[in-house]
Amino acid sequence: MTDKARLEYKMIVEEYEAKSLIRKSRTSLFSWSEMYLNPYQGCYHNCMYCDGKSEGYYIHDDFAKRIRVKKNAPELLEEFLKKRGYFPINRKKTASLVDYFPDLRESADTKHKGKFVIFIGGGVCDVYQPVEKEVKMTRKLLQIADDYKFPVFFLTKNDLILRDLDLLKKISEDSYVCACFTITLADEEKQKIFEPNASTSQERFNAIEKLREEGIHSGVYFYPTLPFIGDTDENMTSIYKTAKDVGAEFVYCYGLTLKPGRNKSEFMQTLSQHFPDDYPKYQKLYGNNNKYGILDKIQFEEMGLIWPEIKGYKLGYELGLGYAAERYVPEGRFEKNLQLSEILHKMQYLKSFFVKSSRSESQALGETAQFLITHQKDIAKLNQLEIEKLVENQYVVGCIMEFLQSGESNTLKDLESNAYDSVYRYVTEKQQNL
Repeated sequence: MTDKARLEYKMIVEEYEAKSLIRKSRTSLFSWSEMYLNPYQGCYHNCMYCDGKSEGYYIHDDFAKRIRVKKNAPELLEEFLKKRGYFPINRKKTASLVDYFPDLRESADTKHKGKFVIFIGGGVCDVYQPVEKEVKMTRKLLQIADDYKFPVFFLTKNDLILRDLDLLKKISEDSYVCACFTITLADEEKQKIFEPNASTSQERFNAIEKLREEGIHSGVYFYPTLPFIGDTDENMTSIYKTAKDVGAEFVYCYGLTLKPGRNKSEFMQTLSQHFPDDYPKYQKLYGNNNKYGILDKIQFEEMGLIWPEIKGYKLGYELGLGYAAERYVPEGRFEKNLQLSEILHKMQYLKSFFVKSSRSESQALGETAQFLITHQKDIAKLNQLEIEKLVENQYVVGCIMEFLQSGESNTLKDLESNAYDSVYRYVTEKQQNL
């Protein structure tokens, strides 16, 4: 980045040699990615609620002004892929025999090797923050993903991602891209209080519309939903309706966590300055100082609040918006295994939040969903007795057999409908008692 640009943004940019880059991750409705990476430490967006400021991530104190860049990130990514036997099939010059014998190119492709979706970002430091304009590290990583025909996932608050639309379109045509945007507040005066250096909410909605026009998957992460500020009917309805209007495929909704330390301290200072009437309410809600930042559920109920996940599910169902991105099955993977994993993940979510269910049943759904991802056999080729040896819970076995025999899950569809009926009744009763 030029000295002039650094002065304008009042940031310090440091480059360093990183020892590692790739991290494994557990799949969930939040992300179907199994690997994530981030070339940056620190984030100039400086969102006041940012979980990335938590001391547990071991990120430097001047998180928003000192942006550390892993200058060898592209080399680390390429080394990671090569060691696992993947080949840069889309690269014109591969430094291999393929350059001299073009007929070998197709046979060199590693379709037999199971691929995975790479989360470029990881959810802590935004890879499209302002420093990316000059450093272009994210674009370099995206180019490698294109070379190796790897699917990618993004979560950002910056419409700078549109700069890379050419690469995103190429990757989308070859495999898969899901480019998502955190959008928490429709009122942009409030939004700038909590997200001072990110793109505006409308700019992010515009970016979603552009991406969808180009056939690229995209949705909204309504996360975190701020109590008394972002969870109002007006704000939530506006975000869901605008998401629908611009062609977003889903809205993932989740509440606010405030981990003790820098994360909670900076947020509460901002709240005290701009929303003094809400400050004492937050003191009660987050006075438990839960190490994971989870609010006090007893206080939440006593205040008569409605969980944002419940209100969000109701709005999304009525508008025909999904509550999570659809899962992509990368080449070389067992299709039925991953499709079933998605179904079971969704069922666990619905039973955990909206439909009464035993804890053991919900746990069995989640454990089986994770098991199927790495299972070395194609579950579609197993009979019921073989499946029962792998999965003890008979309810889960029944869900698996239904999908394998019919190609769809009416159990999930019924559960989604029942979840809507449940949240509709709950929200109606709550509103009548206000």
